[in-house]
Amino acid sequence: MKKGLFIVTAIILAVAAGLTASAIVPGHHGRFGRHQDWMLHRMTRELNLTEAQQTQIKGILQAEKTKIQPLMKQLHDNRLAASDNITGEFDEGKVRAQANQQAQLMSDLMVERARTKSQIYAVLTPDQRAKALQLMQERQQRRQQRGKKQSLPQTQATPNQ
Repeated sequence: MKKGLFIVTAIILAVAAGLTASAIVPGHHGRFGRHQDWMLHRMTRELNLTEAQQTQIKGILQAEKTKIQPLMKQLHDNRLAASDNITGEFDEGKVRAQANQQAQLMSDLMVERARTKSQIYAVLTPDQRAKALQLMQERQQRRQQRGKKQSLPQTQATPNQ
């Protein structure tokens, strides 16, 4: 049961938090289609989507793909350009310009993801929305617990050492 909750939460957060974007990098565009299918399948199973809902959500995800692919390509290209321009000289103005450009692209991606999430939520029934929110909250709690575990020292030295 926990695995199922985790999966549905991951699906919903993927739309909201960018997993879809991380699946889109130049040269790997085919992965997004499989990711979309996987997300839709999990949402269908966990939220009990109707055929009509599945069709609507598939259209929303396809529209998202066409909007964020160019943004992700720009983001990727800018990162490559920034790393290719590393020399012994530091030009703060140039670095700030690149950082501002990246920030604008990230902002645009966040807006698109939020728009997509909103459109998907509009397709869901109130019960499905409540279940999706519950699953996201549970996943967030698990993430926080994992973060706490990871922030603890891996090994603790004993005073005798």
